[in-house]
Amino acid sequence: MRKDGMRTAVVAYDGVSGLLKCTPHANQHDNEVNALNTIKKSYIDDYEDSPFAKKKHDLTVPEILTTFKTNDGYHCLITEIFRGFSLREYMPLVSDDLKDAFTAHYVNSIARAIDSLHTKGFTHGNITPDTVYLQPQGKFDDLRVILTDFEGSQVIPEELRIWIGGQESQSPLPSIIKPRGYCPPEDYTEPKVDQRMRDSWMFGATLYYMTNGHSPYGDAYIESFKAMFPVPAEELQKTMEQVARTGKNSFPPMKTKNSALLKEAMRLMEPRPQNRADIRDLALKDVSDFRHFVDKYYGVAWDYLKSNLPIVGTPSWDVEPPEYERVEDTTTRYKRP
Repeated sequence: MRKDGMRTAVVAYDGVSGLLKCTPHANQHDNEVNALNTIKKSYIDDYEDSPFAKKKHDLTVPEILTTFKTNDGYHCLITEIFRGFSLREYMPLVSDDLKDAFTAHYVNSIARAIDSLHTKGFTHGNITPDTVYLQPQGKFDDLRVILTDFEGSQVIPEELRIWIGGQESQSPLPSIIKPRGYCPPEDYTEPKVDQRMRDSWMFGATLYYMTNGHSPYGDAYIESFKAMFPVPAEELQKTMEQVARTGKNSFPPMKTKNSALLKEAMRLMEPRPQNRADIRDLALKDVSDFRHFVDKYYGVAWDYLKSNLPIVGTPSWDVEPPEYERVEDTTTRYKRP
């Protein structure tokens, strides 16, 4: 059981395997059900508009099999079990010299998935390496992005949309899910924040994890253990308050040689939300800006990943993870402001 009371289990439902999720928080349950059903309906509408055209969707989400409420007050849903691996599972299997290339290759696909969610009228609210999944389709270029865990999702109703300088902005709303290490500075200082710009920061922090192996804030390297450990909650709070107040980040440098990737990640993690890049900017960006860096790693990177994932195609919770030696980041320290 998670700290927020969420319970999960793999169950059999109507002859198929499903993922059971139960929460005592009705609003989180309703948020996820609403988002998943709306996205599913949009796919049906697309097909009805053009039944003879195969539509390639940038966004894939789990399908809801059923929902119910328990006698002890838990709100539950069962979703399909899809085949894929979270970024938290993928990235430790990738050697340090290939992490940069993998991140550059995936950045545009993930951005398009999140932007597709925004265009359907929802924010995600819980973007982390644990909620973004990648589903190999057989070759390096054929990759499907799957977003999960929509309990922090919120509707962006038309009446809450404000047009400023020709760009769409959202009136502030309270954040529902606050994953440690991936929340923006304003989450630590304001009761309500722009949820679209919050998604931008969380996406940038997830890209940072992909290259560095840990979140931008919230962990410190302990020399005596030669490993990263969480900092106390009070220290994290003070650090994020200072970032919000000064408008200056203090996390260790992002480990990338790709100048385009570095630039976009830093724009996503601008401390002040009004200066932060919208994910749509990255979703619409020419992928060649990132891919030229990946070309020389094209074959070796994918072959390397497949050699370390002999269980590709099997849900991660149904198998024992492959053995690997995890090497912690020893080149930088968490910088206290």
